Amino acid sequence: MERALQWMQAAGLTLILGCLIASNAWSYERLSDTGFFDYLEDYERHQFVGTDFFLTYRWLTRGVFAPYSPQYPLWSDGAQKRRWIYLPRRTRIDTSNPDDWHFPIGTKIWKEFSFLESGERMRVETRLLEKVDEDDWLMETYLWNTDQSDATLAPAEGVSDYYALGGGKFYDIPSHHECEYCHSKAGLGIGPERTPVLGFSALQLSNERDPNAIHGEMLEPGMVTLAHLQRLGLATHSMEIMPAIPESDIAPLQRRVFGYLHGNCAHCHNQAGMSEFTTTLSFFQPAGATHIQQNGTYQTALAKQITPYLNPPNSPDWLIKPGSAADSAILYRLTNEIDRYTFTVPQWHHSAGFSVDVGVKMPFTGTNVIDQSAVDAITEYIDNMDTR
Repeated sequence: MERALQWMQAAGLTLILGCLIASNAWSYERLSDTGFFDYLEDYERHQFVGTDFFLTYRWLTRGVFAPYSPQYPLWSDGAQKRRWIYLPRRTRIDTSNPDDWHFPIGTKIWKEFSFLESGERMRVETRLLEKVDEDDWLMETYLWNTDQSDATLAPAEGVSDYYALGGGKFYDIPSHHECEYCHSKAGLGIGPERTPVLGFSALQLSNERDPNAIHGEMLEPGMVTLAHLQRLGLATHSMEIMPAIPESDIAPLQRRVFGYLHGNCAHCHNQAGMSEFTTTLSFFQPAGATHIQQNGTYQTALAKQITPYLNPPNSPDWLIKPGSAADSAILYRLTNEIDRYTFTVPQWHHSAGFSVDVGVKMPFTGTNVIDQSAVDAITEYIDNMDTR
């Protein structure tokens, strides 16, 4: 029964089980307490050096602090983002599995969310991931004050309608449990596991960068890439070929779409993600893949029909129907905002016997505004697929 209740909570159900929400015994009260401003000041003071030697020296003496930018960023209602990572002195990332990096204790990762107001960047929140023990990550959110001098710890339950986006839409501050949905499979301790770090990975940091990535960001001087990590010995293993979605040269739109799905959907839709409890659908791109047939979208979504008991009313039956975006459920989910439905799990399923209420909207959390750029690109890709 306990396992079933855990699964129900993981699926984003209306049932609230507070006992399943992981809690940390401590947390920083302010962003400044995390060391972020000290690291940033030191980085900006020495940024002009910009050499491998300086990065190596800093790693040996103080640890590495540097910005980075994933090539396929997560859509967050149009927020602008900046990201930084800190690796403690003389530590390395275990990259023996290119799809499941293991970070040293003491690793800190910050992600800043901001919006433009009268041409000025207004910082709204900064999120922190810190590895505090071998199997424990601190996940916190900090809300910036009005004078933009510091940020204070957000409530564990999050803040709905925190920042007005216009058109009746609002930007929400996530709760602890909403963070866990994507980063640690809702805190469940069952099933296969992957690192809770999502955007700092082999594919995302690859120097074989997609120039047409949806919402892609320019690499700026000083940003860490996979080549930096490997050349400076900050990774335990090196990849002989820089990761990229295969067939990029002959199918750039496919690369663009598959990359978006990897960056926005694959943290749940993969064999180790939260969706493994309900479906085998995967949008994951293995870092070492050399053939497009190894891509999760290609394997599990192209010309594939939805499992009947998971198909909401009015939805197309096909996940991606080549030549017809209108008949593809992926777009139905990406453009749906409010619908919910109840499905009954068949008796042979490992969660048999439970009728559950779930949202049709995807992603079901973390965004309130439809990503029209992605919808347009995916529509173009599907409608122009060769169906011969």
